[in-house]
Amino acid sequence: MDDLPLVSIVTPAYNQAEYLAETIDSVLAQDYPNIEYIVLDDGSTDSTPEILEQYGKKIIWGRHKNIGQVLTLNKGWAMAKGEILGYLSSDDILYPGAIRKLVEMLAADESIVCVFPDSDLIDSHSRVVKKNVCRPFDLVETIVLQECYIGPGALFRRADFDTVGGWKPNLKLAPDRDFWIQLAKYGRIEMCQSTLAGYRMHTHSISYKDVSEEVGREYLWVLDQYFDDVSIPVEVALRKLEAYGYAHLLLARNCFRAGRLKRGWILYKEACHLYSPLGDVSVKIRLLRNIVSKPIRITLSAFRP
Repeated sequence: MDDLPLVSIVTPAYNQAEYLAETIDSVLAQDYPNIEYIVLDDGSTDSTPEILEQYGKKIIWGRHKNIGQVLTLNKGWAMAKGEILGYLSSDDILYPGAIRKLVEMLAADESIVCVFPDSDLIDSHSRVVKKNVCRPFDLVETIVLQECYIGPGALFRRADFDTVGGWKPNLKLAPDRDFWIQLAKYGRIEMCQSTLAGYRMHTHSISYKDVSEEVGREYLWVLDQYFDDVSIPVEVALRKLEAYGYAHLLLARNCFRAGRLKRGWILYKEACHLYSPLGDVSVKIRLLRNIVSKPIRITLSAFRP
């Protein structure tokens, strides 16, 4: 064990007792022998404390008043002693061998600052809904097209985490996206082709929650911070308006989903003004599909036995 780097995994838990034990068990079942597992209850009002008590000293756990995901994660990482850090949401799971394979990949190449596995989309009963939902990290897609496919199980070095400065506490919706963008300045973010995690889809997950325009504007703030950096790649700098166009498209989509049709249309027109190709019929069809897919998934999930 002395030759293996300590891996510290942090799970912020808030009112997801239904899935928490499976999440914890998936980490404790890993075959990598040098894991520090920290689970912090962010002021849950369900049976989360009772579940954590059952694990005793198998995990490091604590409880505090509700402060939100980002501050809870940063607190956990500040407690951590590992050379390698990671996190796992309280409703997601790791498959057997995940940490070992990811650590091997990270240790094999110093130019890699983060590794993450491919994942399955699973439902509330841990049944696979869709296989292999992640894609390799692409900085341009993340910044310009507002697409990021880093799922559960990502690991990164503490040294790089400290250089970036952790997750920004002022962000609720996009702290992870901002972190990946900043982390990518210091090396490569690589995807392991093996499917090593389950990303849970259920009616109470973050991906289901309606996002207000105020919170959604975090995507614009992240872009502001990125494009203020004079050292960004030229090929990305030349696509600045396109990036802001896609960010406004996201805001429009969220408004449409929430039934704020007039505001959504205003934001969509602003997106097209920033980047005219967003007015194409193909984009409108994709936008409509994204709008209706969410309520359909919620309905199907609710009726799935």
